[in-house]
Amino acid sequence: MSDLYQVSVPVEDQTPDSQQQGIGAALQQVLIKISGFSSVLDNPEIQQKVSRQADRYVESFRYERDEIDDSVRLTVVFVANLVDRLLRDAEEPIWGKSRPLILNWLAIEESGSRVIVNQNFSVWPEMTEQALSERGIPLLWPALDLQDEIALPIENLWGGFKNDIQQASERYLTDGVLAGRLIRLANNDGSAEWSYRGAFMHQQQWIPIDAAAPAPASVMVNVADQVAGYLASRYAVNTNSQPSSQRHQLTITGIDSFQQYHGVLKYLQSKVAITDVQVIQMQQQTIRLSLQLATDWEQVWQVLELDKRLLQDTESQQLIWQ
Repeated sequence: MSDLYQVSVPVEDQTPDSQQQGIGAALQQVLIKISGFSSVLDNPEIQQKVSRQADRYVESFRYERDEIDDSVRLTVVFVANLVDRLLRDAEEPIWGKSRPLILNWLAIEESGSRVIVNQNFSVWPEMTEQALSERGIPLLWPALDLQDEIALPIENLWGGFKNDIQQASERYLTDGVLAGRLIRLANNDGSAEWSYRGAFMHQQQWIPIDAAAPAPASVMVNVADQVAGYLASRYAVNTNSQPSSQRHQLTITGIDSFQQYHGVLKYLQSKVAITDVQVIQMQQQTIRLSLQLATDWEQVWQVLELDKRLLQDTESQQLIWQ
């Protein structure tokens, strides 16, 4: 994900007061996106910095006006290392740029009929994509071609049949699957409420996802919060914790040039959970490295696996650079 530190928020106008409020709201969003948890805003230290010093984290900003409704949006780009330092000083986790790609199966009931949504629909995909994008989660929609129609009929998705959903999702090779139904319910007082019921699959494990709110957009924000919180609990790292005194050693093969040698070092140094990289030995196409980690190796490897830049050779226990 390349735009994690960029956020766009609506503002009333381009006055200094609106600009200040917009930057504060944008900083709140980017902190949620980088940490993975909306609860990060409850941290007193972060609350103080957001309310009093939001401007100091800004790299650039621009205004954009919607030609249809004439509304104004403020797009803010924040300084990555300053945002990371704010989270680190507040002892909050940092979720790096390597994020799981999620396939989204969404069924809705519209005009008396049930349909599965993809990117060709008008409102629903935009609303869902915005909610997940604000949490820094990349999203993929199903093609809904003949193969999908046979593998996962609308009745099976509506019923939440996990085996059918999992089999239909295998062709997309994503890191996770979100599947659920969104319906409009009528309350006794005549008001309406929207309800989402579904499940999220990651690493062959399913967790239930349920949400309800007066507006469908609010429901999807709640869904995105649950998915982001689940993923961040596995991939985000509290870099303020003391690194292990034991260094972890790696042997990586497939290094054919100085450019690839430099690429391996730069790649590993870019990871939040790796605080130091030292070269032990370089021989022909193989390099031995010593890494200082901010967390255990199992969590670090989970993040590296997402990128598919390092593949594990089961026979030699070495890693192969891609």
